[in-house]
Order: sequence, then structure tokens, then C-alpha cells
Amino acid sequence: MRQIFAVFKRELGLYFRSPVAYAIAFGLMLFFGILFSNSLSAAAQQQGTADQINFVPSTLTFLMFLVAPLLTMRLISEETREGTLEVLMTMPIRESQFIIGKFLAVWAYYTVILALTLVYYYVLTIVGVPDTGRAFGMYLGAWLYGGATLAITMIWSAVTEDQVVAAFLGAATVLVLYLAEVAAGAVSSLPNVNPGLGSFIRELGFQAHYETTMLNGVIRAEDILYFVFMIVAALFITTRIVEVRRWRS
Repeated sequence: MRQIFAVFKRELGLYFRSPVAYAIAFGLMLFFGILFSNSLSAAAQQQGTADQINFVPSTLTFLMFLVAPLLTMRLISEETREGTLEVLMTMPIRESQFIIGKFLAVWAYYTVILALTLVYYYVLTIVGVPDTGRAFGMYLGAWLYGGATLAITMIWSAVTEDQVVAAFLGAATVLVLYLAEVAAGAVSSLPNVNPGLGSFIRELGFQAHYETTMLNGVIRAEDILYFVFMIVAALFITTRIVEVRRWRS
């Protein structure tokens, strides 16, 4: 745990000193602020309820195909390009500890951004009576969703030392998993296709485990296990890639 915490502290410090990380946080909060203000004004004009909190987690999870690659593209590729990865690998630390420390740092930074959006929920508690249980499910799902996308995009940061390529491939991968619901519907509509194939594709995607359940406040063990499995599997793949690179060097 000491090695993991050392990597975690180092990487988290880099995030809070990075202008790119601050630009991402500022851009997201500004965007959410504008959307929230417009949504609240529309609800007031229509004399509707003030339960408008669902747009924040749903919009953030959609934007993760852009946010996650930007946050993770430098994690390993920058170390490789600058030649510091080989130096770090000579230290008494395992590849798994190195990867987990980096992942926990970027997930912690994402958690800070997600926590900042709770200010909108606080405003809703002042002007209305939002559904607390539903909000908890939304934010828990958004937190796990973000962890899964960050872990997946880390794979490409380990594959290539080009940050732009890593970001592009990461964005494409997350977008494919996001659109699995659409692909499942298209496959199911094809003639002479086993209906189970469409269901299988749907279950592989993010939306089947977030939009239809957690976004509505429904917390299922299978959805939590899905995101945990995606995180563990992605970190395992990333660790194997770094091990191979270390062996070759």
C-alpha cells in the first residue's frame, strides 16, 4: 500500500498543478452551470417541480468519451516518451502497484469534479424537494461509470507514447461502449439473427447498466459488478502491457 500511495500522491499532485486538468474542470462546471440555469428557469416558467438534478450525471457520463481520454492520455504515454517509465520500473515497485496508484489518482480527480456538481443538488433542495434516493443512485452510477471509462482509456495510454493517438483511441473505445445500446437495437432488427446476440451486445455497453437503472435511482448488484469488472479487467490489461514493455527494455 505504501508504494501505491506514493504513486497516487505524486500523480494527484500533478493533476492539481496541471493547467489542462483545471481547464477541463472549469469547462465542465461552466457548461453545467449554463445548462442548470436554463433548466431551472424553464421549470419555473412551466411551474414544474425542481427535480432537475438528473441532467448533470447523465450529461457528464455522456461527455466521458471526451473527458476520460483527456485525463488519462498522459498517464503512461508521457512517462514512456520522456524515458521516465524505465527509471520508475527499476524502483522496488510492482507494475500493478504503479498502475493502481495512477488510476486511483485520476479517479480521485474525477471524484472531485463530480462532487463539485453537488452544488446543483444543494440549490434544488432550497427551491424544491428533489428525490434524494434517485440522486444517490445517479451519482453512484456516474462515479462508477467514470471509473470504468478512465480505466479503459488508460489501456491506450500504455499502448502508445503518442498522447493524441492515445486520446483518440480511448475516445473511440468509450464511444463504442456507449453506443452499444444502439448497435444492439440494429442487430436485433436484422432478419435471421439470434435475439440473444442483441441482448449480449446490449449488456456489454455502459447504458444498459446506467441509463435504464442507476440514472432512475435503481441500484442493482449486477450493474455495480459490471462496472467493477470493467475497471479490474482494464487495469489488468494495462498492467500486462507495462510488464511486457518492462521485459523488452
